[in-house]
Amino acid sequence: MNNLNISKMDLTLEELAVLESEMLKRKKNKEAAWGLWAGMSFFGAHRFYTENYKYASAMLLTSIIPIIAIIIILSTVEYYNGFTQFFMSIFIFLLIGSVIWSWIDAFFLNKRIDDLNENAEILILNSIREQRNFRKPE
Repeated sequence: MNNLNISKMDLTLEELAVLESEMLKRKKNKEAAWGLWAGMSFFGAHRFYTENYKYASAMLLTSIIPIIAIIIILSTVEYYNGFTQFFMSIFIFLLIGSVIWSWIDAFFLNKRIDDLNENAEILILNSIREQRNFRKPE
């Protein structure tokens, strides 16, 4: 088979077993993603699970930095002047933004998992195709 795409219908039983085995290793679980979203959504845990590390890091930073800053301000500042109130409002705004971001993310989580699983399957099928071409005598 010299075409670039290989379908599951063209696979032998051995190749189907390889595909299934590899998909079990690589497949992302929607229940796990939703569990991470429900428990730690504004820390970006679901984004780390879906291998979207840049956005996950941004979500983590927009949550952790304001939380730590608010705790420090509340525990150390005795007199709240305009400067302190300004920074508190910025940190609270960042936290609210992080929570809103995580709620918006919920609308796209299933699609992101489906895309990841589909891409994993395509990569495995391409690997099977390459192995098939490698074994085929010229």
